[in-house]
Amino acid sequence: MVGWIRRLVRRGEPTPGQRAAEGALDRAREARQAAEARRPLVEAVAERLRATRAENHFAERIKAALEGGAQ
Repeated sequence: MVGWIRRLVRRGEPTPGQRAAEGALDRAREARQAAEARRPLVEAVAERLRATRAENHFAERIKAALEGGAQ
């Protein structure tokens, strides 16, 4: 009976578990916003790496053709 009365009195106040969950949710939202803010930079770097890889691949094929090796 006492437990039931305590729950009635506490109604409206978040439990420690609820507070912890809200804190975790807030941190996750902040991390997502930070990741979204970095997105253009990450995409630009990824595009540059793709271009460099394509240039290297092309250079290797030309070198192989000039040396007479078929790959």
